[in-house]
Amino acid sequence: MIKHWLTSKIKEYYPDSEFDILIPPDSKMGDYSVNLAFVLAKKNGTSPIEEGQKIVEKFKADREFSDRFGEINFINPGFVNLKLAEDFLRDSIKDVFAMGAEFGDSDMGKGKKINLEFVSANPTGPLTVGNARAASYGDTLGNVLKKAGYEVGKEYYINDVGVQVKKLTESIRLRMLELKGEKVEFGADLYQGEYVKDIAKDFSGRGVSEQDIMAEAIKAMTDKAKITMEALGVTFDEWFSESKLHESGEVQAAFEELESKGHVVEEDGAKWLKISEDQKAVLIKSDGSTTYLMNDIAYTKNKLERGFGKAVNIWGTDHHGDVPRLKAGVGALGYDASRLEILLHQLVMLKQKDERLKISKRAGNLVLLDDLLSEVGKDAIRFFFLTRDLNTHMEFDVELAKEQSKQNPVFYIQYAFARLSSIAQKAGAVPEFDEALLQLLKEEEELKLLRDLIKFPDLVEEVAKNYHVHHLAQYALDLASDFHKFYEKHRIIVDDASLQAARLTLSEAVRKVLASCLDLMGLSAPEKM
Repeated sequence: MIKHWLTSKIKEYYPDSEFDILIPPDSKMGDYSVNLAFVLAKKNGTSPIEEGQKIVEKFKADREFSDRFGEINFINPGFVNLKLAEDFLRDSIKDVFAMGAEFGDSDMGKGKKINLEFVSANPTGPLTVGNARAASYGDTLGNVLKKAGYEVGKEYYINDVGVQVKKLTESIRLRMLELKGEKVEFGADLYQGEYVKDIAKDFSGRGVSEQDIMAEAIKAMTDKAKITMEALGVTFDEWFSESKLHESGEVQAAFEELESKGHVVEEDGAKWLKISEDQKAVLIKSDGSTTYLMNDIAYTKNKLERGFGKAVNIWGTDHHGDVPRLKAGVGALGYDASRLEILLHQLVMLKQKDERLKISKRAGNLVLLDDLLSEVGKDAIRFFFLTRDLNTHMEFDVELAKEQSKQNPVFYIQYAFARLSSIAQKAGAVPEFDEALLQLLKEEEELKLLRDLIKFPDLVEEVAKNYHVHHLAQYALDLASDFHKFYEKHRIIVDDASLQAARLTLSEAVRKVLASCLDLMGLSAPEKM
């Protein structure tokens, strides 16, 4: 882990200085860039040029630096750029073979338990394309966190209590009466989709009683959600029902604890969480029912008491106002509010033959995840959603996702993997690892691939720290692109047995790391295309 090592090493020299390690926009400038000269100049009242030159001299005199970096230069106005040494790059490839699928594993997490809750759609309708964004992101983030040494529990919260579930129950009940020939008044605020009629037909056929409609509906919608998630390649460790919190008395207990600690005020017949002198939020309504906030406070308490050091929730952007209120409630219970982290994802638009479709939930014009799965498949769905930062709006291009060309990034990456697999099969077997032969890897495209490979372990740690899963997707795309460029310019199966062995070794290393990327993103790794 070069970036990790570089950070630690610089801190040995400058223990009281905060600095950033950046990746230069142009690889010709180097592999890493450190802004330490700016930091020291400000601290010492000197110029960045003066400090930068001192840093370069110090680094060059250190054998550990010179072994790793072939070039160490000061770049105006105040950066120290470092370029990995070619011999070090060649030598590093042995780690890929020594560790295999464990290459890139880290002990950064030290076994700390993280509860990762995502999707958690109300069981009132089929999962939509919007849910796929949280699912793709959350599942991949969980995979990366595990690789970085965390113990991760992936969880789906079933909101099976409250007004919306009651509306679904009433919607199904009325449709069941319609099937009996009765004329009913179907309010505009009820669920309009065809799926409600389908459930009503099923329940009528099975003779489900009126008092069992709610329980049966929740089970039916939850089972359907499980099937859809599995089709997307997502498996949850826990499907947690909100009703359990009420049945166990945890919601009431959490409220009483807040009340005993002086964080509850009563106003207009309702009970409010006092957040500050001028801010409060309803916990219990005037009719005695609890709000989502009260239930979520109890749910978060439940997670932390199950031994999770941190709870990470992935919510839609429409819940942004709930974030400070929930964190305030968790803090009021006496927990460190930083143990709860809430990530928000922006809306999704579908682009299909120049049409842009908005995502709805209650109306009949649902854009269902099942429909998109049948149209483009899970790999395209997952990867396309992983290519954008969670907090950016996204347009999903259905036609591009279906393309079998290099314009489609999923196809491009998987084709690289298939091509790599074909090379190994054509060669008969990957030669035994021989460090001496790697000295033959001197071409620019070969060295670029080596640079890509050595950065994978740092990428895993960075994504585990900042949750920027789109960096993993971009890395996989860049690695595939660099391999295609290498393959198109240089032959691998050649008359020179030594050069062939060296290039086969490089290709196999790329194949192994690309396989790890595909696995983390939950994508298939086809050996033939």
